[in-house]
Amino acid sequence: MPRNWNSLADGSEGIYVVDDFKRAMYQLVTHQCLYSRFNHHSTAFRLISKYRDEFEEAVALLGLRLGFNDRLEFCFLTPEVVKDTPLGIDETRFLLVLRQLYHLKGSAGDLSIDGDAYISLDELESTYRSMTGEELDSKVHVVRGLVKMASRKGMAKLFEKLEDDPQPFAIIILPAIAEILSEHVVARFGAQVKSGLVIHSALSNGASREEVNNEGA
Repeated sequence: MPRNWNSLADGSEGIYVVDDFKRAMYQLVTHQCLYSRFNHHSTAFRLISKYRDEFEEAVALLGLRLGFNDRLEFCFLTPEVVKDTPLGIDETRFLLVLRQLYHLKGSAGDLSIDGDAYISLDELESTYRSMTGEELDSKVHVVRGLVKMASRKGMAKLFEKLEDDPQPFAIIILPAIAEILSEHVVARFGAQVKSGLVIHSALSNGASREEVNNEGA
């Protein structure tokens, strides 16, 4: 890996400049996943794909692994070192439900040519209920906020529906969710969520946090 991007820019014979590499690196790290088919991703994706080895080494310094899905043309980052997720329980549960829905759609052969899964709010609420035993707060602004959180990680996006449709929007689950939330990560997140729910339930029933911590020790 070069100490900086100058040698790669110089070797591109004027096609790229140093700032192109810096912007692509920044976009990759902040978005976690880039798709060739999305206009705001395509330039960075093409550059990263062309210089895979160099970007792989660069993100490795941050403790990240760069992966590619060449069939569906996207790249993604996953952590090399397993740490607790910084997400809250609600966000983590939501991502796990999306991951399960993507698995179900894929098993049924119900994915688009781009590998996307389209789900309705009814499907989301039903699966959320069956997985968590709780009701999803289905207020439009709440669900929109959760989908936008997943969108920032390249895992989902909103699909606005027609005005005469009773559903305000649908959700598109993007294929990188299967790469970023691997079976190992899903199992780890699931354990954290269960632990968090137990603590939340105990606190709600009047136990002190010290008692909960001692019980779990």
